[in-house]
Parts: sequence; C-alpha cells; structure tokens
Amino acid sequence: MTLILEPFVEELKNRILVALFSKNTDQLKILIDYATDTAKNPEIGETDEKYLRQALTALIRHKHLLDKANGLKQQTKHLKKLLADKVRQADPGHMEYETWEKGLDLAPWQRPYIFSEAITFQMTSGCSNFCRRCNEWALPKVRDHFSFAAVNRFIDTFLAHGNRDLALYGGSDPLDWCDFPHDITHVLNPLGKRCQFSLLTKIPRGKGDVAKSLIKAGIPMSVSLTDRNRDRIRKLEEQMGQAFTKQHATVDLLIPAGLDEDFSTVKPSITDSYGIEISLDGCFAVIPAFTSALHPFGHKKIRITAKTTFIPRKKIGRPALLVDYFKPLGVFTEQSPSILPGLLDVQVENILFDNGRDELTPPGMRSIREYFDVFSDRARLKRKSLTPSVVKRIKNKYLHASAFRNLCPEKRTAMKNEILDHVRFTRKDIVTQARTCSISFLLAAIHDYIQNQPIKCRIIRHLTQHEYMQLTERFQNVNPAPIAERLEKPDTDPWLLFRYYALTLVHNGPQKHVEAFIQASPAVFHPEKDRFVPVDSGQCPK
Repeated sequence: MTLILEPFVEELKNRILVALFSKNTDQLKILIDYATDTAKNPEIGETDEKYLRQALTALIRHKHLLDKANGLKQQTKHLKKLLADKVRQADPGHMEYETWEKGLDLAPWQRPYIFSEAITFQMTSGCSNFCRRCNEWALPKVRDHFSFAAVNRFIDTFLAHGNRDLALYGGSDPLDWCDFPHDITHVLNPLGKRCQFSLLTKIPRGKGDVAKSLIKAGIPMSVSLTDRNRDRIRKLEEQMGQAFTKQHATVDLLIPAGLDEDFSTVKPSITDSYGIEISLDGCFAVIPAFTSALHPFGHKKIRITAKTTFIPRKKIGRPALLVDYFKPLGVFTEQSPSILPGLLDVQVENILFDNGRDELTPPGMRSIREYFDVFSDRARLKRKSLTPSVVKRIKNKYLHASAFRNLCPEKRTAMKNEILDHVRFTRKDIVTQARTCSISFLLAAIHDYIQNQPIKCRIIRHLTQHEYMQLTERFQNVNPAPIAERLEKPDTDPWLLFRYYALTLVHNGPQKHVEAFIQASPAVFHPEKDRFVPVDSGQCPK
C-alpha cells in the first residue's frame, strides 16, 4: 500500500468526527480549541478552511450532543463566528503566476506533469453562489483571483504540454473570475480552436451580461440549474431569445453533499476524473472517492510536493469511469510512466465502502462486486465461447498492416501472449487462482491500511457498522475453516465472504486466519494481464 500522510487540518477534521461518533465530549473540547486556533490564522489556505467548514458542519449536525455538554455549544459558535468573519472580511486580490510558482514545493521532474495531467484549472478561490449541496465545499464569497496575465500564462503552459481538454471550474464559478477590465470572455475568446474546455456555471447574480457575451461569442457553456437560479436563468433566456444548455436540471442536486452531508451514510462519488487540480492554493492530485464523512468532497485531494513520488495519469469522463478503482493506478514517476505497486489509502477506503449497491456506482463504472463476477463459472464459459472472435480481434490489432512474419520479435511475443492469456483465463484452475490472488491482494492492502490509519478506521467502522453486523450473523458461526477452503465450497459467495473478512479487519484488527491466507497466496497486480497473479509468476515490465 502507498502511504501518504494526512495534512494537519484534514486529520483534525477526522479526529473531530471520531470524537463526535464516540460522544467523547472532553476530547471534542480540546479538538475544537485546535480548530479555533487554526481558524484565527489569517493566512489559512483555501483547502484547510474547507476542512474546518466540514468539521463545523459535522458539529452542527450533532447539535444534540453539543447541547448536553457544558461549553461545547459556545466553542462551536465561536468557531462559526471566526469562519463567518473570513467571509465578511474577504477583499479579493489578484495573484501573479510568479507568486504562485514561488509558493510551490516541486521537484523539477514534476513540473511538466502538473500541466499535462491537469483536469481542473480553478481561476478563483471562493464562490458567489454558495450552494448548499456543493461537493467542492466552495468557500462562500469570492476571495482571490489569478491575474489576467497569470491565467493566460497558465493556458499557454497547458497547451505547450499538450493539454487541450480541461475544466475551468472547481470550487468556484468561472463567471466569478475578473481582473478589470477583463472578464472570462476575454480569456476564452482568443482560444478559438486551440483547445477544448468545459465551462459549467450557475450564472451568479450580476453576471448576466457576461453570460450573454459568452453565448454571443459561441463559447460552449452549460448552466447548472437549481431552485435558487431557475427563475433568473429563465428571464435571461427570454431576453436572449434562446435556451442555455442545462445540467442538474432537477429540483436540487441528487447527492446530499456540502451543507446537506449527513456524516452517517456513503454516497456515490461526484468526481469522475483522475489527474491534477491547479488552484491559488497550489496543485493537488485528485482521486475519486465515495462521498462520505471521510471524503465529503467526493474525491481525495493529495497536495503535490517535492516528496510526492507520483503524478496520476489524467483520465476524464468515460475513460475515468472505466478505471477499476481497486487496481493499482497508472502514474508518472521520476523514472517513467508506471503502475503503482500497491493501492493508495483512498482506494482501500473505496473498497471498504463499496458494499455492492448498484446506486453507489454510476453506469459505466465497474464495482468491485461486478469484478468478482468475472470469476463465476458462467462468465468463464462465456469467455470460452467468445474465444474465436477474441482471437480474431487480437490478430486484427497486430496484423492489420503487416503479416505475422514481418512483425518485430516484441510484437510477435505480445500478440502470442494476449491470445494465450485469454485462452488460459477460460480454464477453471486459472480462474480459481485469479480469484484467490485478487482476494489475497485486496485483503493484504486492507491489512496494511488498518495498521497505519487508526483514526480513519474508526470513521469507517461507524459508517459500516450495520453491514458488518449483517455479515457477522451470516458467517461468524459457520465452521471456521481456512479461507482458501471456504472459497472452494460451492455454496460460498466469494464476494460476501470477502466483504466479511475485509470488514472484520477494520472492526476487529489483524486476524491470524487472514494473515495465514495472505502469506499462503501472496499476490501482485500484473499490468499487461490486467489481473492479480501469484507473486512467483512475476510482473511484466511497466
């Protein structure tokens, strides 16, 4: 497992959640004092302030506990006032590119990748919309902007690194950006056909003329509709005599994120991208996560510093949905493009939260339960029946422009291996081995995780308690045979058995029978085969 230390304020948010869940009021008083001291810092970063606001929302959500403990309610009100003061005192300024660059702590090898792999460029911190269900937890009221010169330099740098498809929002409304006399229209108009970009806005109050200018200039723009802006958008459409392209055109966003986060359930991820977010606060790796108390953003942000050993490969839209989140990620390292040897913490957390409910995974995204289906006999026989067409497709891939005898040795070997891998994966013994390796690899990642993340494990226990109790009723009193033997029984559901042992590790700590299973069947991820294999079979070159 790839271990990444949590930032102080995110860790503080998590500790406050644990104290709330355990009703430890004495600990809460100490932690809220830490949060208050942090909120007093006039230089607190955007992301850290968001973590504090998440903690405050959780405290307010547990109002019943605050009312019972002497002093807690007053402490929470004080924290709320400090954060409200930041809104009242906001005086937007403009950051130059050079200032942003000096504030980074990057290694030379990382610089090209933070631009080539960028998925979001946030030109403004803070947002004038302040939507209740904002999964970005955008800071209320505009705080700062990149200057016009900085924005243009960023865009030129993105293009110079081959990045022609990124989002111009994320924690702010793009129409909020301005650097008088310039607005967002002056940024996008000159781009022409140089790149593709997406622009999603709620058209903040006072920005109707900017929206009209964008439409008249033919700049692609989508409007996010809620009850708060529906009438205003309708009037703008009537004035222009044309309709805007709309998203989220329901009564409200479906996922209760932001101020409606309940801190007690697990919901789908709102993020469908892997890559880098660039903002006035720095640059962050973004990894999708199920929306929960642990990850209220619906993704995990990992600040990029000189100590960061990888940059995630950019995946947006459908290609991102096709990423199996429970497999090691494709990344760039100082040496070369690569595959991480293990799972990130956020991936392990996703595995622990994915209980197989269809509503957790959007269409096109494979859940871990669906992945387990590939080991069923029905799926194996289906693959076997498709062998002729699969072999034909593989041959067409390599031989569409050349005869086999004219292929270089590397391509000949690659073609033979692809065909052989498919044929072998129709054999029952190979499929059984792959299932065992998958479960061993995943349990090993969880086993490592629980020994390094005690605070987050307590949050996960709180959020998975009901499911664990149900699984315990099903499996605990069954004859405690070794895991490998239990998997061989025809009446065993491998998926549910895996869930039982995965959550047992989180709720009860390391287990001897799990450790014995992992040691007896050590596994690694094989990138070319795209599946988990025994350690002694080795990994192919990255």
